[in-house]
Order: sequence, then C-alpha cells, then structure tokens
Amino acid sequence: MQPSNVAIVAAAQSWLAELDAWVDGHGLRGYDPFDIKQHGLLRWAQQYRPLRRGTTLACDLFPVAARRLLGVAPTENPKAYALVALGKLRYAELTGDGAYRDAARAALDWLAGAGTPDVPGLAWGYPFDVTARGLHTPKGTPVGVVCAVAGEAFLRAAEATGDAALLDRARDVGRYLAEGLPFLEQADGTGCFAYAATDGRRVHNANLLVAAFLRRLGAVTGEAIGAEKAARAEAFTLGRQREDGAWPYGEADPEPFEAGLMRLVDHHHTGFVLRALHDIDRAHPESAVKDTLKKGVRFYRTLFTSSGCPLTEAGRYPVDIHACAEGILCPSVLMADFPAMRGVAPKTLKWTYLNLRRPTDGAPWYRKYPLFRARLVAPRWGVAWVYWAVAEFLAHHQGAPAETETAPD
Repeated sequence: MQPSNVAIVAAAQSWLAELDAWVDGHGLRGYDPFDIKQHGLLRWAQQYRPLRRGTTLACDLFPVAARRLLGVAPTENPKAYALVALGKLRYAELTGDGAYRDAARAALDWLAGAGTPDVPGLAWGYPFDVTARGLHTPKGTPVGVVCAVAGEAFLRAAEATGDAALLDRARDVGRYLAEGLPFLEQADGTGCFAYAATDGRRVHNANLLVAAFLRRLGAVTGEAIGAEKAARAEAFTLGRQREDGAWPYGEADPEPFEAGLMRLVDHHHTGFVLRALHDIDRAHPESAVKDTLKKGVRFYRTLFTSSGCPLTEAGRYPVDIHACAEGILCPSVLMADFPAMRGVAPKTLKWTYLNLRRPTDGAPWYRKYPLFRARLVAPRWGVAWVYWAVAEFLAHHQGAPAETETAPD
C-alpha cells in the first residue's frame, strides 16, 4: 500500500498497520465491556441507580484490576473473529497481499469450528451470559447480530476468492437465521427477528442486520433464503422510524424489558441501521427503503460535534469507542450515495486517533469521560470494530481528493 499524500489518509494507513500488528501479536482473547456486568455483585448493583453508576465508573477506572479481583476471565468472542476477517479482506484488497486474505481465512476457519452445536445451520453467541430485566441469554446462545456479521464475512470471502466452501458456510448462516432464530410475528402482518434465540426483544438494528444479510445472500446466490421474513422484518422497522428520522434501540411496549434502553437513540446503533438499510437497498432496491434511508442520514448527521466526536441523543459523555468506530465506518460506506456524508469520517477518525488511541501501540481504549479515559483494550468491542472501520475508511477514501482535515498532531 503506497503511502498517501493526503494527511488523514496517511494517518489511517499508519493506524491500520498498528492495529494489524496488535491483532497478530496479541490475538483476540481478552476482556469485554460486558463480561464483568454479568458478575453477581454487579448484577445486584444494577438494581440501584447510584450503585449502578458507581460500579460502572469503578470498572472503567480500574478495568483490569476489577476483573482480576472478581475472577472474570478473558474470552474469545466470535464477533471479533468475524470483524477482523472483514478487515483483513479489505486489507488484502488495499495492499494486494494475499497473506491478509489467508489471515481472513484463518479467522473464518476458527468461526466454522466454533459454532453453537445442535442448531440448524451455523450460528454463534457471546462467550458470557447476558442477563438483564426480562431476559437471560446463556453464553453460546445464538445471537442474530453475531450471526449476521459472521455471515457477511463468509459471504465477502467467498466473493473475493470464489471458494464454494465459504459460500456454503454463508448459506449455513442464512439457514439458521431463516429457520432457527425466532421470528416475532406482529399484528400488522410484519415481523421482527428476535435479538437472540432466548431473547424476545424487538431491536431495530439487530432485526435489520439479519434482514440485510439474508438479502445480500440472496443477491449473491440467487436463492430466496429467508426472503419473505426479511421483507416483513424490513417493513417492521421502516414503519417505526421517528418523524425526525431516528429509531429508538427497540420497542419498549408492552414488553418487560428495560424501557430506558429500548427507547435510547445512540450513535452506533443508528449507524448499524443505516448501513443495513444501505445493504438492503443495494441488494433489493425499493423506493420505501431509499426514502427512509435519506431521512435517517439527515438525523444521523446531527450525532456528531463539529470536531467529529460522536454523540448520543442524550449527550456527549462517555464517548464510546464503538460509536467512534461506527462514526468512521458508516459515513465511509454511505458517502458515495450521500455526498453530505463526505468529510464526516475523516473528522471522526482524527478525533478518535487523538483521544482514544493508545500511543504506544495504536490499540483503542474503551471510553472517554470528561476527566479520564477508560483504558480497557477490548478485542471485540474496540480493536476489531476499529480495525474494520479503518480498513473501510481507506477503501473509500484512498485516492479521493484531499479533505480539509490535517493529520493528527
């Protein structure tokens, strides 16, 4: 990959090389922001708002010490492998170096051997329990988002290599999503893919990511795997866009889940919805999707400061590395079709580079508060998402005219 003479692109090239070295040197076993939240002590504290905030701050101030004290072990998360595979595939495309394609294949081979047993097709969950108000999802339980991201990685690898075995794995993922993941029927004739096999929440980003993968799979294979459910799932979320263009995280009523979370409008989940709609529109163009996407993009642009820092509807802090990754990824992917998104990703990449990149090795930290940073390096939540985001940034910005942004100082 030739060094760019555009300052922010050159910085992205350098950061991607650092992240690549970190992944190769450390592997993908590590801590996760949500692993410690399943400990009994923290589950008890979650019931009381002051204790909930206090324990969150304590875990963010002392992330490794807190986990060691409570006996929380590092894990390997299937989503991290899928995201790194997506980044490696992009890196191979950017550099022309087949070693990165081989590394992506190694990550996908790990995924193929790590699926949840005794389910139709191929599926994965998280390596820790997820327990909250109204739900309990044991570790390993298939999760729709994990499956959709992993399926997309298999599909892109099949497209890049022509390997029929990789395409068969993508079909296996599609079979689980179409046949194994619960589909929540709605009174209006639409439906919603459940968040997980034991989780009946109607979550818009998860619903659309599953639908988008099934649409992409159908476009590549010519087979209607889950197409009817995907169409109804799309209609469900399209019909629940707010007038200002936003979506809440999910549907709060009449379900017994945490209402504050279900009504939340944040940065990264909004980006997930928009990228999923973009994939759906590319695979199966419809005017309803285009109009909804345009409205959503207008809202999404309000979730950035002038310097590129991502926002939630509720405010600025803490700034999460997941939101930063999405603030790089989503505008990069959408900018060819939405010129107003051009120039957004360079600002967010610069802000993230300056504020949440560890200077010694480029590893991304978890969060920024007004007075401190949560210095957790999380392979799934941070490293893998930023790795893919920066790779996609380069794929869409390399060779583009110089932006007004300068390199990070």
